[in-house]
Amino acid sequence: MRIVILGTRGIPASYGGFETFAEHLSTRLVARGHEVTVYGRAHYVSPRQLEYHGVRLKVLPTIRHKYFDTVIHAFLSAIHAVPSRFDAALICNAANAPFAPILRLTGTPVAINVDGLEHKRKKWGWLGRRYYLAAERLATILPNVMVTDAQVIHDYYLARYNAKSEMIAYGSEVERRRIGPRCDDGVRNRIAMFFMYRGSNRKTMRIL
Repeated sequence: MRIVILGTRGIPASYGGFETFAEHLSTRLVARGHEVTVYGRAHYVSPRQLEYHGVRLKVLPTIRHKYFDTVIHAFLSAIHAVPSRFDAALICNAANAPFAPILRLTGTPVAINVDGLEHKRKKWGWLGRRYYLAAERLATILPNVMVTDAQVIHDYYLARYNAKSEMIAYGSEVERRRIGPRCDDGVRNRIAMFFMYRGSNRKTMRIL
Protein backbone atom coordinates (compact mmCIF):
# COMPACT_ATOMS: atom_id res chain seq x y z
CA MET A 1 0.00 0.00 0.00
CA ARG A 2 0.97 3.63 -0.53
CA ILE A 3 0.48 5.38 2.80
CA VAL A 4 0.94 8.98 3.86
CA ILE A 5 1.35 10.37 7.38
CA LEU A 6 0.85 14.06 8.04
CA GLY A 7 0.24 16.41 10.95
CA THR A 8 3.55 15.91 12.78
CA ARG A 9 6.77 17.93 12.75
CA GLY A 10 8.36 15.13 10.74
CA ILE A 11 10.98 12.43 11.14
CA PRO A 12 13.55 11.48 12.33
CA ALA A 13 12.06 12.28 15.71
CA SER A 14 13.85 14.56 18.11
CA TYR A 15 10.85 16.18 19.75
CA GLY A 16 7.37 15.08 20.76
CA GLY A 17 5.38 11.88 21.05
CA PHE A 18 3.70 12.20 17.65
CA GLU A 19 7.08 12.39 15.93
CA THR A 20 8.33 9.29 17.75
CA PHE A 21 5.09 7.54 16.86
CA ALA A 22 5.38 8.56 13.19
CA GLU A 23 8.99 7.38 13.00
CA HIS A 24 8.31 3.94 14.49
CA LEU A 25 5.11 3.40 12.53
CA SER A 26 6.46 4.52 9.16
CA THR A 27 9.72 2.57 9.33
CA ARG A 28 7.93 -0.59 10.46
CA LEU A 29 5.38 -0.27 7.66
CA VAL A 30 8.23 0.07 5.17
CA ALA A 31 9.82 -3.07 6.64
CA ARG A 32 6.55 -4.86 5.87
CA GLY A 33 6.71 -3.85 2.24
CA HIS A 34 4.57 -0.70 2.16
CA GLU A 35 5.51 2.59 0.50
CA VAL A 36 5.26 5.32 3.14
CA THR A 37 5.55 9.09 2.89
CA VAL A 38 5.84 11.36 5.92
CA TYR A 39 5.37 15.11 5.70
CA GLY A 40 7.63 17.32 7.81
CA ARG A 41 8.15 21.01 8.57
CA ALA A 42 11.04 22.91 7.01
CA HIS A 43 12.28 24.26 10.35
CA TYR A 44 12.36 20.75 11.83
CA VAL A 45 13.50 18.49 8.98
CA SER A 46 16.15 19.46 6.45
CA PRO A 47 14.61 19.96 2.97
CA ARG A 48 17.68 18.16 1.61
CA GLN A 49 16.75 14.95 3.41
CA LEU A 50 14.59 12.99 0.99
CA GLU A 51 14.48 9.62 2.76
CA TYR A 52 14.82 8.10 6.20
CA HIS A 53 15.23 4.33 6.58
CA GLY A 54 13.20 3.74 3.45
CA VAL A 55 10.50 6.30 4.31
CA ARG A 56 9.99 9.06 1.76
CA LEU A 57 10.12 12.54 3.27
CA LYS A 58 8.21 15.57 1.98
CA VAL A 59 9.26 18.81 3.64
CA LEU A 60 7.02 21.86 3.35
CA PRO A 61 7.12 25.35 4.89
CA THR A 62 4.71 26.67 7.49
CA ILE A 63 4.12 29.74 9.63
CA ARG A 64 6.24 29.44 12.76
CA HIS A 65 3.64 30.60 15.23
CA LYS A 66 2.15 28.90 18.27
CA TYR A 67 -1.35 28.88 16.80
CA PHE A 68 -0.60 28.39 13.09
CA ASP A 69 2.44 26.09 12.90
CA THR A 70 0.51 22.80 13.01
CA VAL A 71 -2.66 23.65 11.10
CA ILE A 72 -1.03 25.59 8.24
CA HIS A 73 1.47 22.80 7.63
CA ALA A 74 -1.21 20.10 7.78
CA PHE A 75 -3.36 22.06 5.33
CA LEU A 76 -0.47 22.46 2.87
CA SER A 77 0.46 18.80 3.30
CA ALA A 78 -3.07 17.65 2.50
CA ILE A 79 -3.17 19.82 -0.63
CA HIS A 80 0.25 18.59 -1.71
CA ALA A 81 -0.74 14.94 -1.18
CA VAL A 82 -3.90 15.10 -3.30
CA PRO A 83 -2.27 14.41 -6.71
CA SER A 84 -0.51 11.32 -5.33
CA ARG A 85 -3.85 9.64 -4.52
CA PHE A 86 -2.48 7.56 -1.66
CA ASP A 87 -4.15 4.30 -0.70
CA ALA A 88 -4.49 5.44 2.91
CA ALA A 89 -3.72 8.52 5.00
CA LEU A 90 -3.06 8.99 8.70
CA ILE A 91 -3.54 12.46 10.14
CA CYS A 92 -2.03 13.14 13.55
CA ASN A 93 -3.58 15.65 15.99
CA ALA A 94 -7.28 16.46 16.33
CA ALA A 95 -6.49 20.06 15.34
CA ASN A 96 -5.95 18.82 11.78
CA ALA A 97 -9.35 17.13 11.46
CA PRO A 98 -10.78 19.87 9.18
CA PHE A 99 -8.37 18.81 6.43
CA ALA A 100 -9.51 15.18 6.21
CA PRO A 101 -12.08 15.94 3.46
CA ILE A 102 -9.33 17.26 1.18
CA LEU A 103 -7.86 13.77 0.99
CA ARG A 104 -11.18 11.95 1.06
CA LEU A 105 -12.44 13.86 -1.98
CA THR A 106 -9.88 11.99 -4.10
CA GLY A 107 -10.90 8.62 -2.66
CA THR A 108 -8.16 8.28 -0.04
CA PRO A 109 -9.43 6.72 3.22
CA VAL A 110 -8.38 8.81 6.22
CA ALA A 111 -7.70 7.84 9.82
CA ILE A 112 -6.97 10.43 12.49
CA ASN A 113 -5.09 9.95 15.75
CA VAL A 114 -6.64 12.58 18.03
CA ASP A 115 -4.07 12.37 20.87
CA GLY A 116 -5.06 14.10 24.14
CA LEU A 117 -7.51 16.75 25.31
CA GLU A 118 -5.72 19.86 24.16
CA HIS A 119 -8.66 22.13 24.96
CA LYS A 120 -7.91 21.60 28.64
CA ARG A 121 -4.28 22.68 28.47
CA LYS A 122 -3.45 26.10 29.89
CA LYS A 123 -0.87 26.76 27.15
CA TRP A 124 -3.71 27.65 24.77
CA GLY A 125 -5.68 30.86 25.04
CA TRP A 126 -9.46 31.10 24.81
CA LEU A 127 -9.43 31.02 21.00
CA GLY A 128 -7.09 28.04 20.86
CA ARG A 129 -9.19 26.04 23.30
CA ARG A 130 -12.39 26.81 21.40
CA TYR A 131 -10.73 25.71 18.15
CA TYR A 132 -9.63 22.43 19.69
CA LEU A 133 -13.16 21.76 20.95
CA ALA A 134 -14.56 22.34 17.47
CA ALA A 135 -11.81 20.17 15.94
CA GLU A 136 -12.62 17.38 18.40
CA ARG A 137 -16.17 17.21 17.10
CA LEU A 138 -14.99 17.31 13.49
CA ALA A 139 -12.61 14.43 14.23
CA THR A 140 -15.65 12.27 14.96
CA ILE A 141 -17.28 13.17 11.62
CA LEU A 142 -14.81 13.96 8.84
CA PRO A 143 -12.28 11.06 8.78
CA ASN A 144 -13.18 7.46 8.00
CA VAL A 145 -11.73 6.21 11.28
CA MET A 146 -10.80 7.88 14.57
CA VAL A 147 -7.94 6.43 16.61
CA THR A 148 -7.31 7.00 20.31
CA ASP A 149 -4.16 5.94 22.15
CA ALA A 150 -5.49 5.64 25.71
CA GLN A 151 -8.61 4.15 27.26
CA VAL A 152 -9.52 7.40 29.01
CA ILE A 153 -9.51 9.26 25.67
CA HIS A 154 -11.55 6.50 24.06
CA ASP A 155 -14.10 6.81 26.87
CA TYR A 156 -14.13 10.61 26.65
CA TYR A 157 -15.08 10.67 22.96
CA LEU A 158 -17.68 7.98 23.52
CA ALA A 159 -19.28 9.84 26.43
CA ARG A 160 -19.12 13.37 25.01
CA TYR A 161 -19.78 12.75 21.32
CA ASN A 162 -21.17 9.21 21.29
CA ALA A 163 -18.34 8.46 18.89
CA LYS A 164 -16.56 5.13 18.75
CA SER A 165 -12.84 4.95 18.09
CA GLU A 166 -10.16 2.35 17.57
CA MET A 167 -8.12 2.34 20.79
CA ILE A 168 -4.48 1.49 20.02
CA ALA A 169 -2.15 2.06 22.97
CA TYR A 170 1.45 3.01 22.33
CA GLY A 171 4.01 0.27 22.81
CA SER A 172 7.61 0.39 23.89
CA GLU A 173 10.94 -1.16 23.07
CA VAL A 174 11.72 -3.62 25.87
CA GLU A 175 15.28 -4.69 26.51
CA ARG A 176 15.90 -7.55 28.89
CA ARG A 177 18.92 -7.25 31.15
CA ARG A 178 20.21 -9.14 34.15
CA ILE A 179 19.44 -7.41 37.42
CA GLY A 180 23.05 -7.44 38.46
CA PRO A 181 25.87 -9.59 39.82
CA ARG A 182 25.29 -11.78 42.82
CA CYS A 183 26.70 -10.78 46.17
CA ASP A 184 28.74 -13.16 48.27
CA ASP A 185 25.58 -14.33 50.05
CA GLY A 186 23.96 -15.32 46.74
CA VAL A 187 21.43 -12.45 46.72
CA ARG A 188 21.34 -10.20 43.66
CA ASN A 189 22.23 -6.56 44.15
CA ARG A 190 19.21 -4.32 44.31
CA ILE A 191 18.69 -1.67 41.66
CA ALA A 192 16.71 1.50 42.29
CA MET A 193 14.77 3.06 39.42
CA PHE A 194 13.77 6.71 39.08
CA PHE A 195 11.69 8.27 36.36
CA MET A 196 10.08 11.65 35.75
CA TYR A 197 6.96 12.38 33.74
CA ARG A 198 4.40 15.09 33.07
CA GLY A 199 1.21 13.95 34.71
CA SER A 200 -2.19 14.25 33.05
CA ASN A 201 -5.56 12.57 33.19
CA ARG A 202 -4.38 9.99 30.65
CA LYS A 203 -0.82 9.57 31.93
CA THR A 204 -1.22 8.57 35.53
CA MET A 205 1.48 6.84 37.57
CA ARG A 206 -0.58 3.64 37.54
CA ILE A 207 -0.76 3.58 33.72
CA LEU A 208 2.92 4.36 33.30
